[in-house]
Amino acid sequence: MKNLILILVALFTLNANAQLVVKEAAKDTVVWQASKLTILPKIMKFQSDDVESYTIYYRNAKYTSITDIDYITTGDLQTTIQFYELCQKVIDEDKEYNLELDGKTIVIQKSMGAAFIWMRDSYFYLNSKNLTSILEALK
Repeated sequence: MKNLILILVALFTLNANAQLVVKEAAKDTVVWQASKLTILPKIMKFQSDDVESYTIYYRNAKYTSITDIDYITTGDLQTTIQFYELCQKVIDEDKEYNLELDGKTIVIQKSMGAAFIWMRDSYFYLNSKNLTSILEALK
């Protein structure tokens, strides 16, 4: 009986060890950048085997003397295009939208002729020229 228990415990411990699973790291590329002179705002595309995700990095306009970098992950290509088309629609039609994206509540409204994109404790602006070049880069 002791031998049987010993054999079962030995088999269990051999099978309990995890195998090392190696995956290739996600590749990231800059899809859009406001200008060559400034690094922000910019849109990055992260891609692994079967997952593709877009993220915009921006300087939080809430602070004038502190550099605070924040981001919004807009998801796959189709969702990202819809997000920036909605921003353009806000400028063109002077509307305001509230949406839930990546678990964050985002408010988009027109302010000073640009799309004002606000999240809790963070906001930034994208003008019509930026949105046009973003949509061209994505399509």
